Amino acid sequence: MNYRRYKFDVPFGAIAENLVNTLDESISVPEHLVTPADVGKFLHVHAIEWPRKPAVADLEALRVVRARVRALFVATTQTEAERRLNELLVDARVNLRVARERGVARIEWAVDDSVELAEAVRSATAVSAAHIAKEFGFERLRVCGADPCADVFLDASKRGEQRFCGSRCATRVRVAAHRARQ
Repeated sequence: MNYRRYKFDVPFGAIAENLVNTLDESISVPEHLVTPADVGKFLHVHAIEWPRKPAVADLEALRVVRARVRALFVATTQTEAERRLNELLVDARVNLRVARERGVARIEWAVDDSVELAEAVRSATAVSAAHIAKEFGFERLRVCGADPCADVFLDASKRGEQRFCGSRCATRVRVAAHRARQ
């Protein structure tokens, strides 16, 4: 699985869409979170330090969180998206502090490690999604328009007209349309 990274400052990066996209029904082996070690890799990619190795219970709980985050991306109205995000934000445990990096002050986000792993990831995901919704609007949270792909993505394009999760899906749709015209 390839993890998306943003070129702009978002707390916890693209954790919301990357979490949802760990389940890809359009491929032969749809589940990317198969073992607790996969959860560890996911945490590492998103710079979430965890004091212990993920367990099977953490894996199962994280899959439940993933379904809740997906519901945010597939919401059909802004009201529904706001409700879904508020449900994720309830009791979010995120700590803020100022840190210096190369002489520049920046806000550092840390997830409270006194909670269960899935709740920590939910908190990080909720904060990230809230930041994205504030910066871009809920209408920019999208599901790929290339059937059978169901990956989610943030449309960060200038005009907000991105329909596909990436170039592979966009090319596949354009080639199919071209062949259909011939």
